[in-house]
Amino acid sequence: MPIPAPEVHTIVRDAHGVLTVVAEDPEAVQDGLDRAVEQIRAAAGPVNPRGILITRRSRSLFTVEATPDVPYGMTMEKDRWHRPGTYSAAETGDGRDR
Repeated sequence: MPIPAPEVHTIVRDAHGVLTVVAEDPEAVQDGLDRAVEQIRAAAGPVNPRGILITRRSRSLFTVEATPDVPYGMTMEKDRWHRPGTYSAAETGDGRDR
C-alpha cells in the first residue's frame, strides 16, 4: 500500500507583514492558514492590537494579515477569488453579483 504524500504548503511574508499561503490540498490549506494566523498573532501581540483578515485569492492562494479593519480578537474571512463565469457588481452595473 503506497504511503500518502505529505500535505505541503508554503508561507511567505512580504515587506508589510502580510503572509501568503499557497497549498493545493484542503488539509494543507487549513494547516497553512492555522500556522499563518499563529504567526500574525505572535507578531502583533498586545502592542499592536488588530484583528486578522484571511483573504482567498484563488483555489490555492490565500493572504493573512493583521488589520485595524477587523476588531481585535476577531478573524474575518473574505473570498476574492474571481471564478470563471461569475461577475462582480461592478461588471454587471446593477449592484448585484451574479
